[in-house]
Amino acid sequence: MKVEVKVLIYNMINNFIITLLKISGGFIFSLSSLFADGLHTLSDFLTDVLTLVGVKLTKKKATKHHPFGFGKLEYVTNIFVGFILFVLGIYIIVNAFSSDGVIPPLSVLILLIIVFILKLMAVIIMRVLGKKVNNQLLIVSYKESLADLYSTMAVAIISVLLQFKNRWAFLEHSDLIGSILIALVVFKTALKIIIDNSLAVIGETDNNEQIKEKVGSYLNNFKEIKNYKMTLIKYGTYYHLQLVLQLDPNLRLKEVVKLEKKVKKTIISHRLLTIKYVDIYVMD
Repeated sequence: MKVEVKVLIYNMINNFIITLLKISGGFIFSLSSLFADGLHTLSDFLTDVLTLVGVKLTKKKATKHHPFGFGKLEYVTNIFVGFILFVLGIYIIVNAFSSDGVIPPLSVLILLIIVFILKLMAVIIMRVLGKKVNNQLLIVSYKESLADLYSTMAVAIISVLLQFKNRWAFLEHSDLIGSILIALVVFKTALKIIIDNSLAVIGETDNNEQIKEKVGSYLNNFKEIKNYKMTLIKYGTYYHLQLVLQLDPNLRLKEVVKLEKKVKKTIISHRLLTIKYVDIYVMD
């Protein structure tokens, strides 16, 4: 089992525990914003489940009708995640207007500190590993978890403000306002996920300069290559590289074919580049 899958499973279990704590706390303390925060974390749990399904699908081998594999299924999964978040955002607002604001006991802060620490640990792990292995699924989960972390901080502030609502009447609506703000965070995250992944589905190119420089250093080792252009196309966790080469005009056809095979093998064999497919075109 790859490390990114292990992290996603850990995050899924972590989110399930946090969801139970927040939703239970929301009912026990009659705190609408805490209940809303629990639904926010529930959305993270559901997206983790879908993400793991996406990981399974993207590992399918290429077929005759899908010669570059199924990496883009990751983006389709993420779009579905975005729509789930959008629907939950609407439910959070509806629930907030139907709840009566009460003064929660300060003991609710102990609960919030516990879930904050649990979430912070997951955020740090996913951020570090997501960038290290350049895994889009981990990066998306990290962004969702970061938003959930902020919403938990907001609930803590609301709980403190509600202690003074009998002294200052305008604080009476803190719980409602907090729930709406959490819903807006959910909407923002949902729209960003939908837009970003929709662009990727239709064939968005990637300007990863680090990978391009590395590929360029390999190509410069071939004396037969006089010039080149490259395009990186993202397919979920891996890349499809398109190369346009200008070769020595004195090369024979047999030598050109041999060179193409050698270039492909050299690039694909370096797994750190995460380039799984290479297409080569020769300029006249």
